[in-house]
Amino acid sequence: MADMFTDLLIYIGIGILTFSIGLILGYQLLIMYYTKRFIGLAKECSDADSVIPLVDELEKET
Repeated sequence: MADMFTDLLIYIGIGILTFSIGLILGYQLLIMYYTKRFIGLAKECSDADSVIPLVDELEKET
């Protein structure tokens, strides 16, 4: 019985670790994607000297 409880604790620990790693990696990937997207949009606004690219992007999102 003690072996089953130890195995259960190990599996729970592995589950928590994989969940945490996935959460952190997902967060980092989303931050990288949206930062890259924002920088591109800011460059477009700077090149056009207008906020029209920002309005176009907002229209695409909604």
